[in-house]
Amino acid sequence: MRQSLMFSPDYTEVAPCVDKKGVVYTKPWVVQLLLNLAHFYPERNLVDSLLVEPSAGEGAFLVPIIERLVESCQNQGRPLIDCKHSLIAYEVDPISAEKARHMVRQTLLRIGSTVEISNLLALAWVRTGDYLLESINLPRADYVVGNPPYVRSEEIPEMVAGHYRQWFPTMRGRADLYIGFYEAALRSLKPGGVCAFICADRWMLNQYGAELRALVTSGFSVETIIEMHEASAFEDDVSAYPAITVLRCESQSRTVVAKAGFEAELVGYKALTDSIEAGRNGVEKRISGLTQTIVDSWFQGSDPWPCSSPRRMALLRRLEDTFGLLESEKTGTKVGIGVATGADRIFITKDLGLVEETRLVPLALAKDTISGHLKWSGHFLVDPWNGEGLVDLCQFPKLRSYFESHQELVRNRNTAQKNPAGWYRTIDRVSHALIKKPKLYIPDIKNQLNPVLDSGETYPHHNLYFIQSDNWDLEVLGGILLSAVGQFFVECYGVRMRGGYLRFQAQYLRRIRLPEPSTISASDQAELVHSFRTRDRQLATKVALKLYQIEPAELEESLGS
Repeated sequence: MRQSLMFSPDYTEVAPCVDKKGVVYTKPWVVQLLLNLAHFYPERNLVDSLLVEPSAGEGAFLVPIIERLVESCQNQGRPLIDCKHSLIAYEVDPISAEKARHMVRQTLLRIGSTVEISNLLALAWVRTGDYLLESINLPRADYVVGNPPYVRSEEIPEMVAGHYRQWFPTMRGRADLYIGFYEAALRSLKPGGVCAFICADRWMLNQYGAELRALVTSGFSVETIIEMHEASAFEDDVSAYPAITVLRCESQSRTVVAKAGFEAELVGYKALTDSIEAGRNGVEKRISGLTQTIVDSWFQGSDPWPCSSPRRMALLRRLEDTFGLLESEKTGTKVGIGVATGADRIFITKDLGLVEETRLVPLALAKDTISGHLKWSGHFLVDPWNGEGLVDLCQFPKLRSYFESHQELVRNRNTAQKNPAGWYRTIDRVSHALIKKPKLYIPDIKNQLNPVLDSGETYPHHNLYFIQSDNWDLEVLGGILLSAVGQFFVECYGVRMRGGYLRFQAQYLRRIRLPEPSTISASDQAELVHSFRTRDRQLATKVALKLYQIEPAELEESLGS
């Protein structure tokens, strides 16, 4: 169950919304699948293990957990009271916690427990409290299973958020509350223990998930990821981008990356489990409603995990294992972003007489690249920098007069308040050597990757990323980036915004893989240059498929899945 949380006025306690808006119940088949993937089977000795459910709600996960636990106990011929320390379920809301205890009692009575034992275990298993704040004092767990709450950072009062961030450093920036639940769960595991959650998958790609990804890859194994966007995982229709993630406290081994379709519920959790486990063991067992692939190596550090499509993942990992990165010391290729000013209305002009001529830098804007060729619109950056740093305004009377006439607005920027002496600075320093260097411009927000050549005439605005290289013929490189293969990489790494647009940010561009420039024949180079100049994406793709040794159908399936 996912909870939408609210906070009391004094910000000292956390409680679910009383009207229950945002409360979403996980369907039983998903709970059973999650327990199977965690290997929480009654054939095992579950009595002497510990399962923690960190966000129990009214008990959607507890019934199948208890049924399996009791069966394991019976298989061993042990008294039910031996299970007293086998399960801990946390619920922050007292009303929901009591409903969960009632469900526990009813479940135990139904399977033959006495009233006394049922009451005792219900009180022992279900705790009212904040899992995040109490997890550090819990015993080490063999299993942490559930659906952690999804609460945006801006909905958490700063005092409460401060406590969470103090204990869970992966909750950086705009991190959602579930990031803390992941960290708490992972840090609580015994060696070999497992965290199995169904949760929003945005953390696998977004910047706010970087610290969590780094934690996972530093000491845990990504065992299974199942994208559930199309599957009917919840009792109500919600747009939560859910995924099942199974993370184990052991060295990284092979990973199953899968996608569950709308038929998955009809297929059933047992068949889904069998197919996934067979795939993990190298046996292909196709079933309706599930596509999957096996990945032999996982990502490192805080790099994003593009796991939305098994076909896409399989092709991506092959290309990553074969080709080098776009940003490379070997080829002298760098990716950067243009200048941010914090006050474009002041720092960007078309007036040549506004300030001293030496204080004007030709500035390329995103709109100058729309045609696929750079068509400079005549804008200039009012430039406060020289080779040593900020210029002395006393040496440039017109520049000084201009900035002082707009002093209130310029000084009010964050960058000016942090640097009072340099109040007239732009947010980013201008690197004047870049102006005359040939470079490719990449507009940030577009549907398609749109590389445009600047022959060394302008400086980029902050909505433009640039690629500069010592060894690449930039038109050859531009042809590769123009192709569907170049698009494929950004589709894998990037996150689509509302409206379907992609972000072509430096962090994604740097991870594009490229063949060695020296391995590209003269004829292929000529075709790539021609495709770049004429914006012929079809020709560019034809050559790129050859260079990367990709079958057209393979790329089409990967982009379409």
